[in-house]
Parts: sequence; structure tokens; C-alpha cells
Amino acid sequence: MRTEKMRLDNIEKVFRATIRLFERHNVMNTTLQMIANEAGVSTRSIVNYFKTRENLLLAVHQRYVDSALTELDKYCATEKYQSLNGREQVLDITRHVLGFVPNYYVHIYAMREISVAVSAAGITDDKRFINEAIDFVFKPAKIAMQKGIEDGSITLANGYNEDNLKMFIVVLRGVFEEYAEILKSKNEAAIKTVSNAIETLYKYLDAILRGQIKK
Repeated sequence: MRTEKMRLDNIEKVFRATIRLFERHNVMNTTLQMIANEAGVSTRSIVNYFKTRENLLLAVHQRYVDSALTELDKYCATEKYQSLNGREQVLDITRHVLGFVPNYYVHIYAMREISVAVSAAGITDDKRFINEAIDFVFKPAKIAMQKGIEDGSITLANGYNEDNLKMFIVVLRGVFEEYAEILKSKNEAAIKTVSNAIETLYKYLDAILRGQIKK
């Protein structure tokens, strides 16, 4: 029991150390030895836990995906969220998802490099990362969209289309990643600009849902 707790504690140290090093050096420049030194564990321990550097990268990525999914599911189950009409729910999901970025921007920024590394190692491919992004938001957004059409709060100019919803989520993923990159740069002027752009995005999305924009 004590050995298992020690193992889990060490894995937690490794995860946290990996993310810290991503922020300082990016994914490609972060080695197992650097992670071991930062976490205060041996490289042998990391190899015992994950076998390869690429497996560790994927495990770190999956940890953040699972955490975000759990948080979104919990939020969508709250009384506050359920009391909103469909249009408000779509807008709220968008705002909530983009709200992850300030907390997880290092991991989000690193996702592209993680994707390249694990794809090159043959562990998975780029499609997994794209599909995860779509699946992450698609289900709650679809439910909210259908609710809005039923309760009359959403009036889409060209009608409801799942392909258009998926395209919106792909665009949202792009905004998600660009926002993370700007936050990582710590450029205050750029951060202010992107924050204003995101507020404009909400207004634009609201106009689409009200049928005021035919896109």
C-alpha cells in the first residue's frame, strides 16, 4: 500500500515537472533526464512507469484531457447551467471552454509538439488530437443547440446542421490554441487584444444563434 502511494506520488511529481519544463524549454527540448532532475526521481523510475518518453508525453496529455472533460461534465450537470435556455448554454459552454486556457495554457501550447512526437513514435496519430477536441465540446454543444431550437431561443438562418457545429468546434479549437500561445508569450498587449477578440467572438456567435448572421 505504501509502495503504491509512493509510486503515485512520484508519477504526480513527474507530471508536474514535465509541464514546468515544457514552459521553460518546450516539448522537443525536454529530456527524460531533465524531467527526472526536476521531479527528484531517477530516470529508471520514469522508464519503469512509462517505458518511453513518448508514452510519458501522451500520459501527461491524457491527464489534462481527462481533467478538463470531468470539469466540463460536472459544470453541465449544475443547476445553474441546466436553468439556462439553449442559446445561453451554447454561449456558456464556449465561454467555459475558453476559460480553461488561462489554467492549462502550457499544456495546450505543448499539444502540437506532443502530437508530433507521439505520432512519429507510432503511438497514435494527429487525428486523435483533432477528434478529442471535437468530441470534447460536440456532445454538450449539440444538446444545448437542440434545446435552443426546441425552446425558441435559437433561430439559425440556415437551419441546424451537425457539420456546421463540428466546423465551429474546429474553429474554437484554433482560437483555444492561439489564445494559449499568446498567454505563454506573456505579451500584455497581445493578451489584451486576444481578450477583446474573444469578447467579439461571443457577440458574433450570439448573433448567429439569433439568426442575425447567415454563417
